Amino acid sequence: MCANPTHRLTIKPMQCGDTAKTIITDGTATDIASIMPIMNSAFDPQYGEAWNSAQCLSMLALPYTNLYIAQYEQQICGFTFTRSLYEDVELLMIATHGDYARLGVASAMMKHIIKIAKKYNRDRIFLEMRQGNSAETLYDNFGFENITERKDYYKGCYNIYYNAITKELLL
Repeated sequence: MCANPTHRLTIKPMQCGDTAKTIITDGTATDIASIMPIMNSAFDPQYGEAWNSAQCLSMLALPYTNLYIAQYEQQICGFTFTRSLYEDVELLMIATHGDYARLGVASAMMKHIIKIAKKYNRDRIFLEMRQGNSAETLYDNFGFENITERKDYYKGCYNIYYNAITKELLL
């Protein structure tokens, strides 16, 4: 599932006026600088989950990896990285800038990922997350189910360890 500039989905966000829209477009390496403020806003440093620019570029250089950019009222406010692995899509990262939280931006990105996965006949979407991650509600609302847990997988600040949860959505 390589990036294709024709993939475009417009979804009206939840809790917004009729003129507000979230538009999802394909991103490229040239968009990395514009997503870094979102990265810094969305991820609490105590967990060490945010990627730096070099990590984003490295991930995007891998085959079958996609960056999708969310715009809300023409402002870049979210992004997601996915990677296709045979019949699966792996959701590597999803983030919304804090100023745009609870406006349906993350839901619009999830709907886009699901639509693209179905278009390319993928069987499932899976992800790994830190236990206690606030995005778990989003994933659960879309029907993701827990399939495995790794004890003390993530190491945060002050040598505090967190379990990793792997979730899947069967399509």
